[in-house]
Amino acid sequence: MELSVVEAGEGPTVVLVHGTPSSSFEFRHVVTMLAPDHRLLAPDHLGFGQSPKPVDGDYSLRAHQERFEAFLDAYDVHDAIFVLHDFGTAIALPSLLARPERCRGVVLLNTFLWPATGPMAWVMGFYGTALGQWLYRVFNLSVGILLPYGWGTRKPLTPELEARYQAPLATADARRSTAALPGELVGDTLRQLEPRAPELGELPLRAVWGMADALVGPAELERWERLVPGLQTRRLDDVGHFVAEEAPEEVAEAVRELTGRSLGDSEVREVG
Repeated sequence: MELSVVEAGEGPTVVLVHGTPSSSFEFRHVVTMLAPDHRLLAPDHLGFGQSPKPVDGDYSLRAHQERFEAFLDAYDVHDAIFVLHDFGTAIALPSLLARPERCRGVVLLNTFLWPATGPMAWVMGFYGTALGQWLYRVFNLSVGILLPYGWGTRKPLTPELEARYQAPLATADARRSTAALPGELVGDTLRQLEPRAPELGELPLRAVWGMADALVGPAELERWERLVPGLQTRRLDDVGHFVAEEAPEEVAEAVRELTGRSLGDSEVREVG
């Protein structure tokens, strides 16, 4: 099924991969900053943003991985920088490792590549059940609770901005995608991916990390640093989970470090 993709600019390719409960919308400021001299591609996964939301869609992590692979083929992506947020790393990683020529570097934004543990594993396991998914959809737990809970203090989450995140997930049926992913946090797919995390260390790799994130915060960054020694990290004390929203300048700077493109005198135009 065809996905909605934001495409802008020309130059080195940058692929922006969102997680849940967001979409390519979270990267709009980064797109604006980089579009003068980069080619930006930001897909909406099935069930998110402007992509279709079929009631009978397959919203499993493996299905997202397969569709992402098809997207890369369709857009002839090679030698690209990948910006990965939240579930974005788990969705993109198999494609990056299977075809190394696709990737020239990676920027990690408050993301993970391992199953939940401890009490969180029990909670996510419950939300993986039919009853848990129903409750997740009906009460819109992703946007209604997790979005504000993970936000930092650098930039306020205004009612207008929260409404923009709510809009694509306005009905319980539209939330099937967000409801399916919590159960993946205790599934085999993530368990199989974590041992491959050190392979990312073979690529130019950066992390821009919101240290005020109550969802995927300092502990997860420390785990990345153990798995990938030498990871170059920029820590942002007042930024939460949605780094590209709260600190787009730092994200764009990390991308430019990997592409070698300084802004110079390029005109910055609003995109999207």
